[in-house]
Order: sequence, then C-alpha cells, then structure tokens
Amino acid sequence: MATLAFVLVDVTGDHTKSAYKTITRMAGVKSVYAVTGAHDLIILVETESIETLGDLILSKIRSIDGVTKTMTNIVLNI
Repeated sequence: MATLAFVLVDVTGDHTKSAYKTITRMAGVKSVYAVTGAHDLIILVETESIETLGDLILSKIRSIDGVTKTMTNIVLNI
C-alpha cells in the first residue's frame, strides 16, 4: 500500500525558488506549493513505503541547499 504524506519545508534566505524547482523533479512528489505562514513550501508526496518516504525526506529533500527544517504529516486515511 502506498504512503501519502504532506511535508512542510522551511527554507532560508532566497533559496525558496531553487528548492521548489529541485523538489518538483523528485520521484514521488505529486505537487509542491509555495505558501505563506509558518512554512515556505508544502509538498504532497506518495511513496511505496515508509522506508521510501524516509529516504526521500532524509536523503533528498533535507540535502537541498537552503532547506533548514522539514515536518512530515502522514495521511492516515484517504
């Protein structure tokens, strides 16, 4: 069963646009939104497992230049 989650991302300085572009090209990313409020980007992701989700967040999203913090909200029901 697929894992669906919203990932809230904080980005430092003027890196939001480049982070947005990088994230939109990642496998598993369904949509990315630049938003106002406490976070800079909200990402909807769908992965094949929790392990794949963890890899996407820890190895890929958090390694993007300017990304300072992520908060992941796993969808419990669809």
